[in-house]
Amino acid sequence: MEFLNGIDVEYFDYAIKAHLETDDEKRASIALRTISHHAIETLFSLLGAYIQAPDCAYAWIAKCSNNELRDLVTKVSGLRNLLFTKLAIEKVSWEDVAKSVFHCYQPETDRNRSTVKLFASFWSRLAHEYVDQNYVDEYNGLKHGFRVRSGGFALAVGLEHEYGVPPPEEEMQFIGQSDFGTSFFRLEPIGSGKGNRSLRSRRTSVNWKIEEVILVAQLVSMSINNVVSALKIANGAKSGTCKFLRPQEDSDFEKPWQYTPGVTSCNMDFVIDEAQVIPVTRKELLDKLSGK
Repeated sequence: MEFLNGIDVEYFDYAIKAHLETDDEKRASIALRTISHHAIETLFSLLGAYIQAPDCAYAWIAKCSNNELRDLVTKVSGLRNLLFTKLAIEKVSWEDVAKSVFHCYQPETDRNRSTVKLFASFWSRLAHEYVDQNYVDEYNGLKHGFRVRSGGFALAVGLEHEYGVPPPEEEMQFIGQSDFGTSFFRLEPIGSGKGNRSLRSRRTSVNWKIEEVILVAQLVSMSINNVVSALKIANGAKSGTCKFLRPQEDSDFEKPWQYTPGVTSCNMDFVIDEAQVIPVTRKELLDKLSGK
């Protein structure tokens, strides 16, 4: 309870509002995207603890690695899983977990049932994004060494009248575009052979709408509050002392996805024939570094 009472469930709301009040739109967009990533990671950490160790959340979160958390999120989304849980639920799915989280919120009412389904659907959507490699790489680039370039991209296609000659601009058809997004380098293994350590870099760009980022972060902030309240109740707090939050209108759960850039990611780079890649072992790298 000491740990749960120490969680500032209003922190992300504060952070969102602080960056919405700045005049530097470019930097604010990156800050808001980072806040959204951080909030989603926090939510899934709390949900993981609620599912598997509601009576010892602080230790579960402290011992759970990023890879383990993504694995748990993937398994919950898979429905047919054998995940261990301390909850009295039929199966570990987002809807069954949501039923447990909100069991003290207006029980046996239509409001309760709709709240369960809406948050479960929202968490399922977040889970799909959370385990996506572009999402993972973007978040790592933002929080470790700031390895991203700010700004979105536009993608348009057109039919060439002559090979190698771009068609007129007025004939190009936009598939999607956004002023907001990031670009970064992804490192990937390349080549084959036992012990091969060869890597290649690949340019990757991600598009997002700032309205979507803000609305998602607000819903995640509400979710964090609700999971913390459920954890407190699981540890003996009276339900009447714990607050649950949700948007007034059911349609607010769909609003983030009404803002779409069309194309959410793009990857264009050199094609490298793996057959031409010479395997490099650890010993060969160390020999080269030592000047042998």
